[in-house]
Amino acid sequence: MTEDQEIQRNNYVVPDYVASRGARLKGILGRVSEAPLRDGNRLALLKNGPDTYDDWLAAIARARRWIHLDNYIIANDEIGNRFAEALSAKAREGVRVRVLHDWFGCMNVPRSFWNGMREAGVEVKAVNPPASGPPLGAIRRDHRKLLVVDGEYGSTGGVCIADGWIVRSRETGLPYRDTAVSVRGPVVADINRAFTSLWGELVGKLPDDERPDPGDIEAAGETPARLVVQEPRRMRTLRMLELLTAGVQERLWVTDPYFLSLPILTQSLMATARDGVDVRILTPATNDIAWIGRASRAGYRQYLEAGVRIFEYGGPMIHAKTLVADGWLSKVGSTNLNFSSLAANWEIDLVVEDTDFADQMEQLFEDDISHSREVRLEGSRVRPDRDVDTSDSGARAGMVGSGTGSGATVSRVVPTLFQKGAAPLQTHEHVIAAAASGALLGASLLGARFPRLIAWPLVAAGAFLGGLGVLRAAQSTLSDREQDSSPP
Repeated sequence: MTEDQEIQRNNYVVPDYVASRGARLKGILGRVSEAPLRDGNRLALLKNGPDTYDDWLAAIARARRWIHLDNYIIANDEIGNRFAEALSAKAREGVRVRVLHDWFGCMNVPRSFWNGMREAGVEVKAVNPPASGPPLGAIRRDHRKLLVVDGEYGSTGGVCIADGWIVRSRETGLPYRDTAVSVRGPVVADINRAFTSLWGELVGKLPDDERPDPGDIEAAGETPARLVVQEPRRMRTLRMLELLTAGVQERLWVTDPYFLSLPILTQSLMATARDGVDVRILTPATNDIAWIGRASRAGYRQYLEAGVRIFEYGGPMIHAKTLVADGWLSKVGSTNLNFSSLAANWEIDLVVEDTDFADQMEQLFEDDISHSREVRLEGSRVRPDRDVDTSDSGARAGMVGSGTGSGATVSRVVPTLFQKGAAPLQTHEHVIAAAASGALLGASLLGARFPRLIAWPLVAAGAFLGGLGVLRAAQSTLSDREQDSSPP
């Protein structure tokens, strides 16, 4: 951060419209997100995996009654086993321990890992495994990262439980960047409700003492916050972001690792920048899911032309899903700005309406910017202003990533290829376009010459999806019969 930037930020005076905004936007934000604002919270930012793991493990160690953990990835590695051992130890002490994990995010985890925790008394449930729902529901992922202990401590953010989150670049010393937040106060009940609601759908209703009401939790601070609970097809976070981009006046700084925004949000961000708002997007220079990084860059040009500034973090990866707006509203959570997260997944985002917390978020963003390169539009070309070290770009190779789904790729690549009036493609964008067009052309020619080559894969896909549907229907029928036959 330059001296001028530091002076500008330290001398920033909250304008009158921000002071009066709470009364005007409190009801509107709550209405569009279905997330009531809770006063009386104490929050602490958790920067990167190591600090987050220390905080989570300390909270688990203090548990006296119950623990609720939900995470997209819980790996069978050093970090994952530290958590498995900590959770198992508390279960053996008589603490009720319940764990949710996404089936796809943990598909490489052996059954013995989960069985070891179950033998210790931990209840473990996979979310949305094959044949557990409607065929087209297979794209839905439990992408949340949350921990709640005894109704007194809560946490959420972007951090999964795996060794990949403790990586540092050997060349630069920069860490694998992520952001989480620890919470004490009434909003802990909302974080917990996100867990108990999904557990109730999959397993059954939890006891009353594991479902505290916000009114039952004493104030722990003075920070107002709300929890936006995203569920498949609900799009609560998207509605909130649409409102925010329409109302922001000075600046909107966004960090997103898999930046494949939906068209409606893309247009909102560009319109906001054209209106003179300082819109900045921070993404990875070396994405841990390489094809998402390339697809994301295919959309840079339209943003740059609209006045959006784009930065790429120079460390192994930046996985945080955060934003800060006008020095008063911040978001820390699990939601990426792509189709999967905004429309199809289970996600949660903590939204904080507090200038002190926003100042911390801005300082964190500026620190990340200082370790990033800016992507600029120079004439007809899109190019970064400097190179960054990529020696550790494969640090998490082989691990199921958090990009969650191919729908995000379609939402970016197809408009890039076919949208009327799309900007000219640059070198890396030509590679994506040529690959997609070549695959489509090749499949069409093969289908014309050898129709069976196309027919058999379609038959196999149809049989698979149809079989899932039949299995699901049979399971539902058996379940209904068991309920009908059970005594009243």
